[in-house]
Amino acid sequence: MNRGRGAACLAAVCVMAPAFAQAASWVAVPSLEVSSAANDNYGLAFDRRNRVGLVSMTGGLVGSRETENTATRLNAALVGLALRGDLHQNEWQDSLALSHTLTDPVDTFAFDVKTSRDETLQTPVSSADVLIGRGLQRQAGGDASWQHQLTERLTASGALAINRARYSASLAGAHDYQEGSGSALLRYLLDERDSVNANMVHQDYRTLDDAVRSMTDSLTVGGSHALSETSDLAVSLGVFRTRTSVLAAVLACPAGAATCAVPIVVARTGRSARWGAQYNASYEGRLTPLTKLSASAVRQQDPSGAGVTVLADTLRAAIEHSYSETLSGTLSYTRSSSRYQGIAGGQVSRLQTLSAAVSKQVSPQLSLRATADYQRSAVAFEGLRAHAASVAITLRYEWQRLEAHR
Repeated sequence: MNRGRGAACLAAVCVMAPAFAQAASWVAVPSLEVSSAANDNYGLAFDRRNRVGLVSMTGGLVGSRETENTATRLNAALVGLALRGDLHQNEWQDSLALSHTLTDPVDTFAFDVKTSRDETLQTPVSSADVLIGRGLQRQAGGDASWQHQLTERLTASGALAINRARYSASLAGAHDYQEGSGSALLRYLLDERDSVNANMVHQDYRTLDDAVRSMTDSLTVGGSHALSETSDLAVSLGVFRTRTSVLAAVLACPAGAATCAVPIVVARTGRSARWGAQYNASYEGRLTPLTKLSASAVRQQDPSGAGVTVLADTLRAAIEHSYSETLSGTLSYTRSSSRYQGIAGGQVSRLQTLSAAVSKQVSPQLSLRATADYQRSAVAFEGLRAHAASVAITLRYEWQRLEAHR
């Protein structure tokens, strides 16, 4: 067991241990998923076509413990995939996450720890992944937050977070990195339907070989409005300033040399700073009692495994319709563009995803889901393009809830 997963398990034991001073309820829900899929370019490869059929099995466990003022949740999953076709291999993925919340009349404290290991190419790719491709990735992180009700209308909150990602050595161009962040938010309730907020964030991104460090400070102001009982609109605008230092090997003349016939390699640090704008707009509402529509447009700074931060623009729209109490369908479209800050020419990757899904609740424990996806990616200036289409059928069984009270 690695150190990150061991820490998560120890935290789970500590916070989910029985509390004799107050009543508590425990719930555990084990589940099993079996999926069969076909993909005509598994992993969105640029230089070849990976046509595969695959079968996956996912074992999951969700556990929770609740008292009058605390809530603890544990989520564990293990995924195994068998691929046949252009790729003939087996792959694994596992994840473990723990969250804990403590509330009182004016304060809420929360923390979350998680760890994952993913060697599959099945996890949905993001535009920030396009430049380096897909491969083994290990992640571990955690966050802590505090919210305080200053008055009936004014709320203050703060949060700290850290995340570390490591990649396999065989994945060319990938850089292990760590990102830490801290934020402070003020939110004021104007009335039952409207609120305004101001948010300050500091982000510290660095590669684990200490070659790159990027620090970003941002200020965002925004507001939300309830258009009706079933629809909401939120908009925020802000600015950010990023300072980056890059340690690079350059050729230089030896000190005191009369000529530079034989240059030497030295390490020098280059520094840069830039300003930019960011935004977040979202809408969620019901077109009819059975049809739900959501849409969002976001620009933000994201970490990446390419050794630099990316400025990501993402547009997303989704519509969900319930045909009956047990049958529903979803159609969604996402378009994202990521500009890699610090790479010469500001390399840009783009990704489009169109997804359709139909879900059927066969029984209280058994559900069936059919999905179809199409993805298209491109890396500007390098002329790299790839697309993939896939279909899948997933059967999920959840055992009856195991409950205990004291």
